[in-house]
Amino acid sequence: MKIKIQRFDIVLIFLLVFSFILLSRLFYLQVIKGNYYEKLSKNNYIRIITINPPRGRIFDRNGILLAYDVPYYQLYTLPYLIDKKELPKLKKAFKKYLNIDITSKLEEKIIKGYANKVIIKSKLTDKDIKNFYDHFYEFNGIFIETIPRRNYTEYAKYMPHILGYVGYPSKKELEENPDINADVLIGKSGVEKIYDNYLRGEYGNKAVIVDAKGRIKKILWEKPPKTGKDIYLTIDARLQKLAYESFKESGQKSGSIVLVNPKTYEILTMLNYPIFDIQKFSDGLTKKEWNKLLKNEYKPLFNKTLNGLYPPGSIYKIVVSTAALNEGVVSPTERIFSGGYFKIGKWKYRNWNLAGCGNINITQALEQSCDTYYYQIGLKLGVNKIVEYTYMFGIGKKLNPEIETKVSRVPTPDWKLRKLGESWFLGDTVNLSIGQGFLAITPFDASKILIPVLNNGNVLKPLLLKAYVDKGKIYENEPVVLNKLPIKKDIFSYIKKGLYLVIYGKRGTAKILQDLPVEVAGKTGTAQVYRKPKKNEKIDKWELQNHAWFISFFPYKNPQFSSVVFIEHGEKSSNAVKITKNLIEKMIENGFIK
Repeated sequence: MKIKIQRFDIVLIFLLVFSFILLSRLFYLQVIKGNYYEKLSKNNYIRIITINPPRGRIFDRNGILLAYDVPYYQLYTLPYLIDKKELPKLKKAFKKYLNIDITSKLEEKIIKGYANKVIIKSKLTDKDIKNFYDHFYEFNGIFIETIPRRNYTEYAKYMPHILGYVGYPSKKELEENPDINADVLIGKSGVEKIYDNYLRGEYGNKAVIVDAKGRIKKILWEKPPKTGKDIYLTIDARLQKLAYESFKESGQKSGSIVLVNPKTYEILTMLNYPIFDIQKFSDGLTKKEWNKLLKNEYKPLFNKTLNGLYPPGSIYKIVVSTAALNEGVVSPTERIFSGGYFKIGKWKYRNWNLAGCGNINITQALEQSCDTYYYQIGLKLGVNKIVEYTYMFGIGKKLNPEIETKVSRVPTPDWKLRKLGESWFLGDTVNLSIGQGFLAITPFDASKILIPVLNNGNVLKPLLLKAYVDKGKIYENEPVVLNKLPIKKDIFSYIKKGLYLVIYGKRGTAKILQDLPVEVAGKTGTAQVYRKPKKNEKIDKWELQNHAWFISFFPYKNPQFSSVVFIEHGEKSSNAVKITKNLIEKMIENGFIK
């Protein structure tokens, strides 16, 4: 009992002492310092200022710098600090000292806003800054802040669609990601968006006392921002430039080039043509410049490689050939008569070469790109098997959802019934077997076709991020095998032989590559866009021309590169072959192929 009384006494004494300290502090704050804090509360505000973190740098695979931050200054206000009655006077000061016209839209933001930051002018000049501080007393509630500005290097201009751009988050983005701040720049597209979590860093804060006129009187505390992580892409900036030059020199208007390492599926180039000025886009375009881009019929802002859907034409015959051999529909040496046309009932399906191909095996069918051969094996396979193998190759799937945004359209009887309300006909299977009809793929999906062929059936994950740096340590991405196709190894040797004959066979469709000092194998494709009422009718309109494709790999015996050249409305596949030849010649000249 005695011990309990002593414990009670100790607790009581502690509570009395604590209460005395608390009351003393309240007396000090409310009585002794009351007038001071009352004055402070009436005439000052405590503001929390967000400090933008510098974003991480972006390099190509060899350490060539592509994107980095430099500081610049911008003028802004917090609307709740602006006395609306003083706004006309403030507008005059802006015009007089900074030559800034406050538009009605900007004025509306200031009047209606409360806590939101309103940017008045970005990229202030030294003269702007001097004039502002010389007449600071006339700009109550107006501030200058330092913001990281994204700079893109000379090599970056060849890859605007890859790199993307940064900007302030939208309302939707803020709702979807609670980790971001309304005042912090984020990636809006491309690599800047895909790897924003690496690049963005962590924003900082500082608390300041601001007087009634919006002038900073004192910094209470500050938490500095953390710079984002540097990243290295799988892209080779020098190859990207060569791809751009090869396409531009062709005179073609629109298209795509994808170049990958087939052993790792690292993306080396991913060109969208035409390009746009990434620096201007990042800094902000004028209305005239923006409208010009939007009205350009070749759609420079559109990422054709990842988002465009186009019929693949005869490059798809590689998938159908693999399926037919593996399913035993045809043997490697079996010959099938393939004439100038093929009939189903009253319907005629023509070969691109009306003379026909004769009795040919599957490697010869690839060599000549014989349509009537594929009509026959396509019907034997059936639509479901063709679709099954298409998905096995990764077409119509996102093998890397980080970078793939659009899924190719792989039609089935159910799809046609659901979308068009029509049944599937044998003619639909015939068209599908040569990469026509309802089938539409992205140029990037075309790069998936050769990967299993060159890796004994292994389907690899496409890679765009080679490495990132965290606290001085480099973390590298390794090649990833997603799955292995249940296809006999020797089947791919027949496919490769057929692709070799496309260049070196007597009836090959890409024989202009024969004089290159490196052996190339590949497949041409001409995808019909508009069916001519008359066979020899001339089409002048660009948008009605056929699409042109050529996919290839080289050197033949030890492939180091696999490429896709796609020309939107490029008329014929030989035009895509010419671009490939020009690119390979440049690669040899610049030491990429020895």
